[in-house]
Amino acid sequence: GADVIIPLDELPPHHIDRDLLAESVARSHRWEARSLQEHLKDSRERQQAIFCVVHGGTDVELRTKSIDYLTTLPWDGYAIGGSLGNGRDELRELLDWMMPLFSIGERSSKCRHLLGIADVESVHNAVERGVDTMDSSYPTKLARCGTLMTKNGLIRIKQGKHSKSHGVKIDEDCGCDT
Repeated sequence: GADVIIPLDELPPHHIDRDLLAESVARSHRWEARSLQEHLKDSRERQQAIFCVVHGGTDVELRTKSIDYLTTLPWDGYAIGGSLGNGRDELRELLDWMMPLFSIGERSSKCRHLLGIADVESVHNAVERGVDTMDSSYPTKLARCGTLMTKNGLIRIKQGKHSKSHGVKIDEDCGCDT
């Protein structure tokens, strides 16, 4: 099985009415609490970490309430999900005010995981603000199209200039075969 599991949650669209967003947050919280309750009943399940998903869109009050509620429950970590804004600037603003809320008391000892974001600029912004881990299909999608992510930027391996580059290191500091 997976090392980390995340309960079912609802992902509302970015431009949703606030009342509908509040209903969505409450629904996700109910689903998450039931999932955690079942997870804790089965001692075999304790071999897997279970993270909640913090919701509330870019609404400061709803997201703060989500954090305050979910951090009262015995999760192994916190996933930051739901609508994270409309673009990198809104995501950065969201993380600026939200991440300090995970530094209060015992919250700071648990993993903070960002869901679904991993373009290079967003990764940098997230890590600077205290995100520990993240997941995304972005690197895989790039690789399928022949683009590699490196610490020095993107390499488009299908370009003609790389046609004779077999065996040439992509990263001089990496001991892996390329």
